Amino acid sequence: MALPEFDQRGLLPAFVGNDATTHDRSPYFCTMSDLCASLGTTDRRRQLLKSLISYRALIGSDDYVNGVQFIDGSFVENVEMIEERPPNDIDVFSMLVPPAKYQNSSANWTTQGLPFWQSEIADNARNKARFSVDCYALMLDVQSPSAFLRQALYWYGLFSHKRKTYEWKGFVAVPLNATNDQFALATIGRP
Repeated sequence: MALPEFDQRGLLPAFVGNDATTHDRSPYFCTMSDLCASLGTTDRRRQLLKSLISYRALIGSDDYVNGVQFIDGSFVENVEMIEERPPNDIDVFSMLVPPAKYQNSSANWTTQGLPFWQSEIADNARNKARFSVDCYALMLDVQSPSAFLRQALYWYGLFSHKRKTYEWKGFVAVPLNATNDQFALATIGRP
């Protein structure tokens, strides 16, 4: 699905059209290919997208194949027009289904899963340095739906408004899909 164009403020609109009750609203679900086609408009943006795809490949390397990432920050704004600069990074909030190898074995989770989660998936400083992503992550936990919902709504509320001006805006949701990620990478060029 193609993303809507930036509005006159240089932001993705919170919803499309004049009916605030429409289902055509943020977060805009799309594939990585759609994201690259819509927002990979400059060399800097394409490099950030390549880095995001590398971060997603890292997540997939430990068998995380189901989940969705909210994509936000200046990357999903026309920051080149608004602030006359390129985006510095991509804000990413990942909601991930734990792989079966961890769902079925607390020992595997303790010895392998948790260390990988902490040092690879959720280490914001490390991932900012190596992938230019400002990353946050949450495990989808059906045992505690209220805690999950509380976190998901927090990030929805945070990402749906500009931090400094509080303007309502749109953001993007991209499900994990390694095959489409590789297709997207081929269309924007390998690093």
